[in-house]
Amino acid sequence: MTTPTPDPAAHLSQIVRYSLQLPAMVDPASLATVRTLLMDHHLVVDRVVPGEALVASATSSDPDWPAIKLALQEAGYPLIHTTTVDD
Repeated sequence: MTTPTPDPAAHLSQIVRYSLQLPAMVDPASLATVRTLLMDHHLVVDRVVPGEALVASATSSDPDWPAIKLALQEAGYPLIHTTTVDD
């Protein structure tokens, strides 16, 4: 039995995790709204708690942060700070 040779082009994407600081997101309704909004922007939502969302992106390019920030701002939950999260 032979071991298949890995195709370097097959793994052009990686999972990158982000912590989003959203201090206006404090009640259950806002948590649900922000979760849906982030998922609508193709982010994988790991955890949403008052003031913070942990999300992941599994693409070969960065998420569309200007569009995400605008959508959050228009919904009343301005994104104050974004950082990458190391596992």
